[in-house]
Amino acid sequence: MILDKIKTNQKLEQILLNFIDVLRINILMVDTQGNSVLVPPLRGHGWNWTCKSGVLQYLGTPQFLSYFQKESNYLKHVDAFEFQTFAVPVLLQENEDPIGYLIVGPVILNKRLERYEYQVIARDSGADLYDLLESLNEIRIVTFNTLKSILDLLSDLSQYALKVIQVQEEEKTIYMTLLDLAMTLTQAECGSIMLFNKETKDLTIQVQRGLNPEKFHNVRVKLGEGIAGLAAQKKEPYVIHEGHASNRIRHLLKKPELKCALVLPIIKDNNEILGVMNISTRQETSRLATHSQQMLKTLTEITTNCLEY
Repeated sequence: MILDKIKTNQKLEQILLNFIDVLRINILMVDTQGNSVLVPPLRGHGWNWTCKSGVLQYLGTPQFLSYFQKESNYLKHVDAFEFQTFAVPVLLQENEDPIGYLIVGPVILNKRLERYEYQVIARDSGADLYDLLESLNEIRIVTFNTLKSILDLLSDLSQYALKVIQVQEEEKTIYMTLLDLAMTLTQAECGSIMLFNKETKDLTIQVQRGLNPEKFHNVRVKLGEGIAGLAAQKKEPYVIHEGHASNRIRHLLKKPELKCALVLPIIKDNNEILGVMNISTRQETSRLATHSQQMLKTLTEITTNCLEY
């Protein structure tokens, strides 16, 4: 059963931990009955407060999800202090019933209440004011647009991660799934995953989107050759903006029409090179161009974890 695979998959737990570190928001997974499926060892970000006085005190009980209300594609819980926690449906396929939910939060939308308002609410509700004020410094404040982007991102990630788990015997399908995810998140038009051959010591394209198959079908790149070969050799990622390439790779750029590109080495747990992911765009306004640094970290974590299931 898919939920059993999720429970025992340590790499999924590590991915969640990585996202918690990046987003500074707690994330865990429950089944449709509110029972824990994947709960990383969480610390901070309002975790203790939520477990003691927030909605997570009901985790594992039949009524847990009844505390959430439907809002757009997600479920939302708002407590007396206006701390918001969301339930993101985890879907195997679009338009199917969820197999569980990612619980995301708490967060504060736009701004905190005034201190005296918290004092009044704590007094009326019998909450511990000291614990409350201590948690206030941990809970992330987000705008509506940022929150929506985070929830949409986690929804996409959960669906793709489930696909990876289900098709782990078909290696090429995993690579294509990951590439599709990367391109969706970054709004890139072109991308490829190249794998390193230990015997021939070169990189060849395993899967691609938006490239000319005839032109790139038999391409082989040696370590240290081109940007992909350099990324594999150095085991370093490269972010390439129009007019902002570093001096050591500027001479390697051969496609001036590209506005932005990410070149990500895929490294195994034993520090061996597995391959390279290349993602590029000709659009100046894509997510790849405007949020490449944060997306680079995110994609690196997804890549290095997902490709070794």
